Amino acid sequence: MPFFKSNLIVLVLFYIAAPIAHIFLNFNGIYLMLIVTVWMLTVIFHELGHCFLAKCRGMKISIISGLPGMYMNGRWYLKIPIYFSFGAMLAYKPLKNGHITKNDIIWLNLGGAIFNLIAITILLLIKYIFDIEDSILNFAIWMNLIIGIVTGLNPVAADGKSIWNLMRGKTDELKFYDSMNYMYDPEVGSARILKEIDENRDIIANYSRNLAWIEKNIEKNSISKIYENELYDTEEFNQKLARAFQTLYKAADGHQITEKEAEIFHEVNMSVYFVFGDIYEYFKTGNDKILRKLEKQKSWLPSHREDMLFQTAIQKLS
Repeated sequence: MPFFKSNLIVLVLFYIAAPIAHIFLNFNGIYLMLIVTVWMLTVIFHELGHCFLAKCRGMKISIISGLPGMYMNGRWYLKIPIYFSFGAMLAYKPLKNGHITKNDIIWLNLGGAIFNLIAITILLLIKYIFDIEDSILNFAIWMNLIIGIVTGLNPVAADGKSIWNLMRGKTDELKFYDSMNYMYDPEVGSARILKEIDENRDIIANYSRNLAWIEKNIEKNSISKIYENELYDTEEFNQKLARAFQTLYKAADGHQITEKEAEIFHEVNMSVYFVFGDIYEYFKTGNDKILRKLEKQKSWLPSHREDMLFQTAIQKLS
């Protein structure tokens, strides 16, 4: 991992540089350090609110991220996409705990704002009980208020949009979460996904079905069927992801991958699918060290199902 691409290392360097700048330069580095710390802790506390409510509703945490790094599918990452540094969280509900409900999603999305309100209450009590007038304390209060309102109540932001849509009776969000739960739940088999999730019912249904179809062919040892058939998806990025898995299995089955075919890995090298950047580099350079690095970790992708498909292909490729 390149030195300056680690979130944690950059953060440590900032905490070293800020006091030095404060001492030797005409710059209030300590104040800046405190402001950044308050913002960082507010974001983390907000995401922990989502996690707490998710756990209360019988869900499992797949992703939680902040400035120091990201937890994803049982593993910590110190190098993450920059926008995940501003906070993200994803949870799924195992089907053994029942299908996800409208109330599950509403409480999940309200969790961050609820924790921000708790923080505001505590900070206001500290402010008035101890008669403290401090700009950092005031900033912490305002930061919790802004983040709570902007994300939890704003109908444009992710959390707020989901809440308002469900309260208005729109069911697209509920279908999306249900399809995601099928895909993310490792105890749900491929046959059940293909049987119970209809095509095109939501934006992730076809991707869930495509992964299940690939998994089914792996179980039947019909590897050639995986890449000889074209998989359909209404969502362009999801279709590219499915094609990336197909191309990976084509290579794992002993076929030579052309430069044009390898471009699919570059196209999906974004968001939480940054591991495909390593795959793209492997096909460009043929460096076996990349495969050995990928084999060392059990998890690279957000769901157990994606990880299983990915690791099976890597093992065959090696």
